[in-house]
Amino acid sequence: MGEEKIETDTRRREIVRQMVHALIGLLMIAIMFLLGRGYLIAFLFFVTIIGLLIINFRTSWGKFPIAEWFEKKLERNHVRFPGYGSSWYVVGIILMALVIHDPNKIAAGIFVLAIGDAASTIFGMNGTHRCPYNERKTFEGSAAFFAFSLIAFIFIGWKAIPLALIAAIVESLPLPYDDNIVIPVVATSFFLIV
Repeated sequence: MGEEKIETDTRRREIVRQMVHALIGLLMIAIMFLLGRGYLIAFLFFVTIIGLLIINFRTSWGKFPIAEWFEKKLERNHVRFPGYGSSWYVVGIILMALVIHDPNKIAAGIFVLAIGDAASTIFGMNGTHRCPYNERKTFEGSAAFFAFSLIAFIFIGWKAIPLALIAAIVESLPLPYDDNIVIPVVATSFFLIV
């Protein structure tokens, strides 16, 4: 009974985490379209500096109530340091916004990162068909990543299909890097080539 409760709590926390992941991405898209690419970049640099200060304080001196609350509610177990995934998420969006100048392409990249990746995790948790090249991923998760990423069509039209497919494949690979940086690198590279 105790193990089931821990697994249920872990799943619930992961779903909440992915919903926050998705909502933050949508917020970044809204900031960009309402205020402009420059404001998005400035905002993300500000968030990065504040985040680094909090992480430094947290790892050096310990208690930081707001950070501890977020860690308890949203952080995965066994991360390299508090805020690991969030840090890469912000850096990934900054990368896209600095390299890509077209707001629609930036929005599509953020959408794939925010919505596609969140859908992959949520649907993948219940998946039963493991990818033969990566036991940590499921075909259901990859299919959800692809399907939800296709909604980026509203920003870039038909280019959303190859972007969603490439990003879904790369996300399913057993890479030693966090998805929150891999997906933005894939999206940025895609837009530089296509």
